[in-house]
Amino acid sequence: MTTHSLDEHVLLHDVPSGRAQWTHEQIGPAGLLVVAKELRMPAHRGAVWVARHWTSDRAEDWGISSEIQAVLALLTSELVGNAIVHALGGEIEVRMSLALTGLTVAVSDSSQDSPQIRDPDPQTPGGLGLPLVDMMSASWGHHPRPARPGKTVWFRLVV
Repeated sequence: MTTHSLDEHVLLHDVPSGRAQWTHEQIGPAGLLVVAKELRMPAHRGAVWVARHWTSDRAEDWGISSEIQAVLALLTSELVGNAIVHALGGEIEVRMSLALTGLTVAVSDSSQDSPQIRDPDPQTPGGLGLPLVDMMSASWGHHPRPARPGKTVWFRLVV
């Protein structure tokens, strides 16, 4: 089920040592899960840009409003950025699904450390990502990644 298109490969100019792959599937009874897509790529700084544009493009394909797309891009960037920092290399996975309950993005990496909301320190960069996810999403959470070491952090937006 892996599909490659010129658009996805063009986006990868800043992601070394591998190509992103994405899959598309229709799952479940009608009305429960409309569609799901998954992107896999190396955990590299360019992955934030790729994931942000990939999720925005998919959301536009699904007819999601530009306001929700803006929130989606911001929160996806935060989770992928965290995955790059904490995954210590390797691969990250971004999964996006649209259902009647909303739009969910899940980012998986190889780190087994649970994400922690911390009070941002004005003297230290970072620390605002998870508070933004908490504030701007309908819900969010994390769980161990099944069958592989690591974790998945997800958020859901009402569409």
